[in-house]
Amino acid sequence: MSNLQYLKLNDEQVRARKRRNVAIALGLLAFIALVYTVTVSRMHANNQARHEAEAAALATLERADPALPAPVQPDASVPAPATQEP
Repeated sequence: MSNLQYLKLNDEQVRARKRRNVAIALGLLAFIALVYTVTVSRMHANNQARHEAEAAALATLERADPALPAPVQPDASVPAPATQEP
């Protein structure tokens, strides 16, 4: 077997490595925070657009035939009925 020789880092090199590791960790955390923020804001915008589209569709339906009964809004406190699969 060969005799492996390892480099011995001096104090300056150890401190430089630690600074570099901290900089990489902070960069990674900043990237994670950025991705999280963009995801949450896009989800919020999509949810808001969906609500606006539902309201527009409801207004169109009411305008199309005012004799129709008002659509029933689902009640969040009542669980949906379970469907049975064959």
